[in-house]
Amino acid sequence: MKTLSIFLMAMMLYLSGHSRPEDQYVYTLDLTVVKDDQVQVILIPPKIKESETTFYMPKIIPGTYSVADYGRFVQDFKAFDKKGNELIVEKTSVNSWKISKSNKMTKVTYWVKDSYDNDVEGPAIFEPAGSNIEEGKNFVINSAGFFGYFENMTRTPFKFNIIRDTKMYGSTGLIAISTGQPMDTGLGLGEVKPTATDAKVDTYLTESYDHLIDNPLMYCEPDTSVINVAGAEVLISTYSPGQVVKSAEVKGAIEQILMAQKEYLGGKLPVDKYAFICYFTERPVTSIGALEHSYSSVYSMRNQPMQTMQGLFNRFAAHEFFHIVTPLNIHSQEIHQFDFNEPKMSKHLWLYEGITEFFAGNVQVKYGIISQEAYLRTLQNKMITASTSYNDTLAFTDLSKYTLGQYQDQYGNVYEKGALIGMCLDLQLRSLSDGKYGVQNMMADLAKKFGKDSAFNDDELFDLIAEMTYPEIRSFFSTYVEGNTPLPYDKMLALAGVDYVPSEIRMEISMGLPQGTYGYNPETSRIYITNTDGLNDFGKSLGLKNGDELVGINGKEIPLRGIGAFLGEVRGGMKVGDEFTYTVMRASEDGTKSEVDLSSEIVEVEVEYQHVLSLNEDPTEAQLAVRNGWLTKGE
Repeated sequence: MKTLSIFLMAMMLYLSGHSRPEDQYVYTLDLTVVKDDQVQVILIPPKIKESETTFYMPKIIPGTYSVADYGRFVQDFKAFDKKGNELIVEKTSVNSWKISKSNKMTKVTYWVKDSYDNDVEGPAIFEPAGSNIEEGKNFVINSAGFFGYFENMTRTPFKFNIIRDTKMYGSTGLIAISTGQPMDTGLGLGEVKPTATDAKVDTYLTESYDHLIDNPLMYCEPDTSVINVAGAEVLISTYSPGQVVKSAEVKGAIEQILMAQKEYLGGKLPVDKYAFICYFTERPVTSIGALEHSYSSVYSMRNQPMQTMQGLFNRFAAHEFFHIVTPLNIHSQEIHQFDFNEPKMSKHLWLYEGITEFFAGNVQVKYGIISQEAYLRTLQNKMITASTSYNDTLAFTDLSKYTLGQYQDQYGNVYEKGALIGMCLDLQLRSLSDGKYGVQNMMADLAKKFGKDSAFNDDELFDLIAEMTYPEIRSFFSTYVEGNTPLPYDKMLALAGVDYVPSEIRMEISMGLPQGTYGYNPETSRIYITNTDGLNDFGKSLGLKNGDELVGINGKEIPLRGIGAFLGEVRGGMKVGDEFTYTVMRASEDGTKSEVDLSSEIVEVEVEYQHVLSLNEDPTEAQLAVRNGWLTKGE
């Protein structure tokens, strides 16, 4: 974005001509030297006046809402004075080191392990927030896993050098000071001894630690594509063993939705550069997904053909890209001055994640990427998940405020009920404005009021939105976001002429496995049975047992990739009276596993459909105005 470019120019001039080196952190990370799956970090620290200070690695970073404890990946932490004498260092916690005589400190060194493939004890890290060290092939550099800060010094500029092999390229949303510089260009890297004789140096500068953490990087042999979106350069970078997925394929998959998002945001973007950093892995993983940043997003996905995961990837990409609105331009003080080791959580996850998820679906129906009927099915699935997998009477502000503690198991509801809060808020706003003003307009107005450099007070946001829009909206927040009353889907959807039925029974052919009866084993990449009590009559007739892993259907092996398309094809070919067979891998009493065929005749069974939505074919003029504002792009 323009302000970033101006900042960089100013900082380069300031730091090169009018500032002493002690006014900034200077980090160096040498990717050409990997020992025992670790890389060394060298820090020339800013000038510290105190005789004792503490160095921190983050406990948590924005956007993850879970503890990571990045300090546990740091080994052999040392601090030195200008004569090379080692200073006394005491490790005071998993994420902190107390340094004596820190006013004499001139250098810090330590080694870092990655989070992707090691046995370090501690909480599981969401893959897109983790780090990868794969010598000569790939480095995923989420800065929290490599760079730390001194107490009370997160607002100091951070400069960092990445030493790399010439064949590698660094993908990031940051704009570099310089790239591809030789080692002997006066960068002060004399102590660094890269293994590659022709190593190159890329140098970056960030205004603060928050800015550093907000800009991940990935280094690997380049496979990149670029899309121009409203004048912004959108970089797509992929790492895929065997080039199963190529950047051009990712570009083809998301280009339509990015153009729709541009229009949804009024034809302009608040950034000049954005990066999709895509890491595809062959490893068994416990989590896939994406993590947002202001100028980029990181994707960790299984290494399978793009066509088998395009729908899922599109949903991730649409959601993450919309985070350029919030929290980049709309955020509270808790995020604006984030505490990486003693975080204070905002109570507005309905805004940061819920509205973002609402946008991700709503843009697709408004710009014809999906049909209105398909969009209603998406909303239906969110209603089902919100009501069956989470506490629907928990105040959403409490879920947000205490998501690191007592309500951690409820966090996933921000993508379900959070999006439905966005839907209901949009419908009520449009009902009050004859369809002309909705959540899109509200978010644009909030972005204008605050922007990147200003923050709202957590306790004042609801009152502020009511003042900006309609007094009735304050009651909506009090009842359904701060309060414990479930969202009134029937009342809200009726505003747009959408009929809502809480539950209905239909007689249908089924594969026997209702939602909530199966899970996914990341070690084997197989579906397995978790709750036989929840199976319908057909599922029970097959004789399935808890722990059975599904390996085949009707004599055909279930593929590890493209399983959704395979199951759809099987389901479409089922006929009443035909024999149906699951092949399962079942463990015996002594623990040995063997394949077992389970067969039964296909019959129709009672299938309950919850939260059934349909468009009323004869809406009133007022309902049609709301519906058009909600589901169409308008004129």
